[in-house]
Amino acid sequence: MFYLLKFSDNINKFAFMKKYTLILFYLVYSSFLYSQNAVDFTVDDCNGTVYNLYSDLDSGHTVVLCWVMPCGPCAVYADYAQSAVQSFSISNPGKVKYYIADDFANSDCSFLQGWLDSYQLYPDRIFSDASIDMNDYGGPGMPKVIVIGSDYQIYYNRKNNEIAENDIITGINQSLTNPVSNNTLYLSNEVSFSKDFYNNINIQNIPSSILGYNIFDITGKEVESRKFFFDSESKQINVDKLNPGIYLLNLFPNSFNNYQYIFIR
Repeated sequence: MFYLLKFSDNINKFAFMKKYTLILFYLVYSSFLYSQNAVDFTVDDCNGTVYNLYSDLDSGHTVVLCWVMPCGPCAVYADYAQSAVQSFSISNPGKVKYYIADDFANSDCSFLQGWLDSYQLYPDRIFSDASIDMNDYGGPGMPKVIVIGSDYQIYYNRKNNEIAENDIITGINQSLTNPVSNNTLYLSNEVSFSKDFYNNINIQNIPSSILGYNIFDITGKEVESRKFFFDSESKQINVDKLNPGIYLLNLFPNSFNNYQYIFIR
């Protein structure tokens, strides 16, 4: 996940550490709240169809996933999730998917299907596989509901009686409107950024004056510096080897008007 913040003024690595401390704290805090990635899995659903989470998300879907015991109280909150998903059927038809998984995969699919039918729950897919693990999202609940955006991020994560239909709807809305997605990083008047599967920052519409870039970590230490070798309006920066953290990306031209961005890796 990347967050980019553009600065209109020219800063050096020392100003990066001092002048923007509050902004960095805000970005760090925001990343803890919103930047948890969903854990990918490939399993057979209860119809015997092979399913991969990331492929589903890559197709542009938001996934609402509900783990159930199954039990009577679980049905109440599972219905909240179902109603939340159905509320998007007109505004975003086919965009929001609803899946139900057995909590610890100790109920077989036939039992789970019978339980769903008895409570009039009709998810798009049903799972009973231990690979779909609640512990990946802070621990078990009976039930537990998460909302996963197409950028792999978690927009809602609640369990037991914390689950509320309106809050699920809010999480779905955020997943659909979030400007920072898996592919789009930031768009400015001068330069646009995108991220691909291989952790490349692809820079488009770059001014011809830009010669290269350097990257500083939060301590002000330069961790990478390179010149661009090709004269074109698109450049590529691979950040796969950077440790998770906050960085300053500086695009240096042959003038004093630097282009500088903060990003979280």
